[in-house]
Amino acid sequence: MFKLFAVFLGAMLLAVSYGGLPGGYTDRPELIEDPFVKSLTSFAAEYYAKKENIFLSRLKVTHVQTQIVAGVNYKLDFTGEIVSDISGKLATCNAVIYVRFDQTQSVTNIECH
Repeated sequence: MFKLFAVFLGAMLLAVSYGGLPGGYTDRPELIEDPFVKSLTSFAAEYYAKKENIFLSRLKVTHVQTQIVAGVNYKLDFTGEIVSDISGKLATCNAVIYVRFDQTQSVTNIECH
């Protein structure tokens, strides 16, 4: 019984620290300049480069949301300059990166326009 209570209490403390209850996405404007979020953005851009053979530079995070699941989903909106385009066109991207509690990261979705 105590173990169940401890797990429940831990989940609630985690939910409060991330600003929401498990299930829904929560806007996190304070994370836009966060170094960890910037590293997740680079991780997503590298994944996109491997998947679509389109390389992005000068990444800029514009919106961050988090969702608590069995880890944390980070929903990121960001822009990046298309490297192969000499006109300096910007791509606008939306990505979801799943980060397990052991810090394992995976891109679950990414779209760039």
